[in-house]
Amino acid sequence: MEKVQDFDKSRRLIIISFWVVILIGLPLWWKTTEVYRAQLPFTEIEEWSKWEAFDLDFPTTFILHIADVKSDVNDYKTFTNMIENSIMSKYNSNHNDTGYPKSIRFPIKIEVVKWNAWMNVSKEGFNSDLLTFLVNKNGQYGFYILPGNNSKTRVLVGNQRQAIVEIGNWNIDEIKNIISNLILSLFLPEQAAIKKFIREPSAEAKVDVDSMRTMKYSPMYQVTFSLMNGDPSTLLVDWDIKQAVVKYLKPFVDKISMISNLTVDSQIQHYSRLTFEPQKNLHNDKNYFYLTPDLLPHFINAAEWNLASAVSSYPTLNFILYVPSKNQSPLYIKDSKENIIENNAFLIPRWGGVIINNPDQSVGTHMFTFDELKSVMSIFIMQLRGLLGVQDVWLEARSVLDSSINVDFMPTPNTAITIWELDSLVRRRIAENIVSTISTLKSLSQLVAEIPNMVVLDHIQTEVLLALDSLKKSCISLHTGQYEIALQHAKKAIERAESAFFDPTMVSMLYFPDEHKYAIYMPLFVPISVPLLMALLKELKELKELKTKNKKKE
Repeated sequence: MEKVQDFDKSRRLIIISFWVVILIGLPLWWKTTEVYRAQLPFTEIEEWSKWEAFDLDFPTTFILHIADVKSDVNDYKTFTNMIENSIMSKYNSNHNDTGYPKSIRFPIKIEVVKWNAWMNVSKEGFNSDLLTFLVNKNGQYGFYILPGNNSKTRVLVGNQRQAIVEIGNWNIDEIKNIISNLILSLFLPEQAAIKKFIREPSAEAKVDVDSMRTMKYSPMYQVTFSLMNGDPSTLLVDWDIKQAVVKYLKPFVDKISMISNLTVDSQIQHYSRLTFEPQKNLHNDKNYFYLTPDLLPHFINAAEWNLASAVSSYPTLNFILYVPSKNQSPLYIKDSKENIIENNAFLIPRWGGVIINNPDQSVGTHMFTFDELKSVMSIFIMQLRGLLGVQDVWLEARSVLDSSINVDFMPTPNTAITIWELDSLVRRRIAENIVSTISTLKSLSQLVAEIPNMVVLDHIQTEVLLALDSLKKSCISLHTGQYEIALQHAKKAIERAESAFFDPTMVSMLYFPDEHKYAIYMPLFVPISVPLLMALLKELKELKELKTKNKKKE
């Protein structure tokens, strides 16, 4: 009897030991095979995506230097309130439009200063040499207002965030109307561009030419200049591109570096043939070939032209100076109205630009000298401006400016970009980077939420937190009008957000999902678990029967 009891006890201990191992090992196995997911700030990302985390301000200060003339304009406080109300009534007129977050504002501040030295300017005449006043901060602009010698109003807009306004009919209402009109014409187009960046996804955004042409923001671009020779057997070509880049392009590159850095290289490629035959002129005695607008999209021979950059992984902007072969020369570009385009060049949106040049092929060689490349580089720079998103402030202003005001704009300096244009580009790139950062973080959070088997390591969490911190700092700097600092934080925000989103560890199949665990381990565990479960049920049944017998004996 005792032997039977000892045997039963040993059997129960064996069964219990199996189940203890299973109950301890199963959670341990489950924990060691699960996907590691660092906690992301989903709530904060959602607040940013709904524009609830922070107000987005683009403040502007206008300093009005009013000539000290005895008139009703001397009441500077009244004049300040009048012009602020006049501008604000239109400046934020579309503030609550459907599709725009209500936390986005464009506040303005008017400062009126008495100008005592206006007589000196008036005596010396109205010319660009007078525009030596410099405002050193983006978002602050100075207007020097003085009475004119005749009834006509003239405005001279300079390159240093300032303008001289000579008003013929000197009274407070005229000054208010002219200054309001001038400010609105200079800044409303930019405001509309910023609103396009931050339009909510639910709104129907109209795709315009500028957005299709401009490159997506990148902290660095690779600019490649290529001299493509159609047939070197009849003409050998070379160019003095290095000197031309230093002279004509470097000032622009240095100026734009606060937004994006540009690295430049060049190459010469021979036997760069077209994939199609240009059309031949048959209407008169002039023998030439031409390209129509429908042929331009097929101009680049991507299969045979080696235009891929091995220098950088950043986006590449290609600029091609193309010399056609002798049997296709001279080659011109015609517009939709059958007119030959004067500069013989065209822009490829978000890719680069092309210039077709027809040198004399009878001599067998041609060298594009430094002087000859001046016109070529000027076209390339204009194309580069468009690809980088530089907007012609003067052109935009003229389109909305009151025709009764005679406005002259000082020409662009040798940097190929004015301070007005650079300021506008900085503000628009800030808006673009903030919106792109929010969109990228929102996509990342949705991706992580929808794919439970995607690994999220600690450095991903760190990048997301740093991106959100940079976003907040950028908005704080915007609120105080520190655009250069806001730009730097916005650049860091988008870089960190994209670094997290495109991290190679963000792979959903890096570890086995739960379905794979079941498929792999069930053929092993089920055959083992059935006898163990049956043995356990048998022991429980015997214990229950034994307990019942003991109760009956009592």
